[in-house]
Amino acid sequence: MNTTDTTPWYRQFWPWFLISLPATAVIACTYTIYLAVLHKPNMINDNYYQEGLSVNDRIKQDQRATSLSMQANLSFSQQTGKVNVYLTGNNKPLDSLSLTVSAVGDKLLDRTYTLKPINTNLFSIAQPELPDGRYYLTLEPEHREWRLLSEITLPRDETLVLTNNIASRGVKPSSSNE
Repeated sequence: MNTTDTTPWYRQFWPWFLISLPATAVIACTYTIYLAVLHKPNMINDNYYQEGLSVNDRIKQDQRATSLSMQANLSFSQQTGKVNVYLTGNNKPLDSLSLTVSAVGDKLLDRTYTLKPINTNLFSIAQPELPDGRYYLTLEPEHREWRLLSEITLPRDETLVLTNNIASRGVKPSSSNE
């Protein structure tokens, strides 16, 4: 006795199982593309060419900070709610300083603050509201002649010393005719 299965293919299990495997991959790929378009990465700099050209300017800023023996002590005062920066070195009196706070891994948290002078070497701003985490700090005068750098993990109560990039890397500065 010969029995043949006469049910059509679309009523059987195995064809639908085999079709579901590539269909699942197509759905997952479509969802991944949707997420990539919706949430563009914020760590990528669209202006990478200009960033590359500015490397020489940054090196000159670091060398200038070294030649001026620039250093800054940054302290957080819980009593007054202020951030104080005490600047030392052979610099001329400044009208203001620019403090750039760059979040590690999240460009949306990057901020720039203008510090006003209290006296010749002391500058202050209200303590910024930043979430806990790791940040890079850059301190520059308004004319961007030199810069001081540091890395900080918030919250922090003790004083932080900002130095130039050459000193922080232990690189001997090259002599330049400035």
